Amino acid sequence: MKILHIITDTNIGGAGRYLVNLVTQPAFSDMDVIIACPDGDLGDVLDSISVQRIPVSGRDISFSLSFTLELFKLIKSLKPDVVHTHSCLSGRLAAKSLGVPVIYTKHGEVLDSSGNFVKRLGYKWASMLLSDRVIAISNHVAQQLIELGVNPAKITVIYNGIQISEFKPKNFDQTYNQKERDEITIGTLARLDPVKRLDVLIEAARIVVNSLPEARFVIGGAGPMEQALLQKIQDLKLETYVKMVGFVEDVPAFLAGLDIFALSSDSEGLGLAVIEAMAQGLPVVATAVGGVIEVVQDNVTGFLVPPGNPRDMAQCLVRLAIDPQMAAHMGRNGRKRVEELFDAKVMAQKTVEVYEEVVSAKS
Repeated sequence: MKILHIITDTNIGGAGRYLVNLVTQPAFSDMDVIIACPDGDLGDVLDSISVQRIPVSGRDISFSLSFTLELFKLIKSLKPDVVHTHSCLSGRLAAKSLGVPVIYTKHGEVLDSSGNFVKRLGYKWASMLLSDRVIAISNHVAQQLIELGVNPAKITVIYNGIQISEFKPKNFDQTYNQKERDEITIGTLARLDPVKRLDVLIEAARIVVNSLPEARFVIGGAGPMEQALLQKIQDLKLETYVKMVGFVEDVPAFLAGLDIFALSSDSEGLGLAVIEAMAQGLPVVATAVGGVIEVVQDNVTGFLVPPGNPRDMAQCLVRLAIDPQMAAHMGRNGRKRVEELFDAKVMAQKTVEVYEEVVSAKS
């Protein structure tokens, strides 16, 4: 079976990491996998794995007429059995016009109820008419699609999965029980976008270091908010305590350097970075938004806090920092939960089953 994935991201966010985790699984070993992706950080990573990448022009866009025509020609030439798109409307239009089955993975949250009627109607049309099947990465996203009017029969929930073996938790019983630690490292991994609300995490850092001067914060990721966040760190005189390290290529190595993981987003389809942190055995403090509540078990694998509330986030971070036994216990619980629910092998097998179903339905 020939599968063409279309993704227009240049930076490596959740969708890009999802795709890399997906196509490198055993379920895809007998498939002819091609990925249409522009040049950029994600393109470089895709080039480093055993998959064929075709550079395309649509950098970080969902739709343009010229890009649709470009993809039309590409799909017509490749003749794939399935086109699997990732937030690319042009790809769905091109594939559908050629009669090729279309799978669309919805990686983030759907337009909220405040979205205008035209946008909501357009989203419903794109999801229903241009997709043979929509993969929702959480039950939360699936419910949003249903509320938008998408036929539930077209929706399949498949949790994002990760390559669990890449994450090797340190011995937290030893690490957390050291009587004297020079530093406690709290970190996050996110695109530097407004929705990630890293300003809230920086505000929380200010509160934390006032009571725990040994705390240090590390923000990994790249994006348009970089300069604004650097300025905020400077304005709050936190340069000693908060570091921004840019794009993170080796996620397991980055997480291995942390003691606690924090997520401050206002919106998340699921929260892949949280899953990766839990696989590393880290206790998590995360905002109770979107699909995150399907990942983090409050008071079991970490703490859930209201979005936009740096004080609540800071309080939970301090609780973990001063209670080594609780931190270690939550870290172990998190690793166990990831092993049970978020294995990339399971994600890939379920995705292949969706391919087989849509191809069978066409024939």
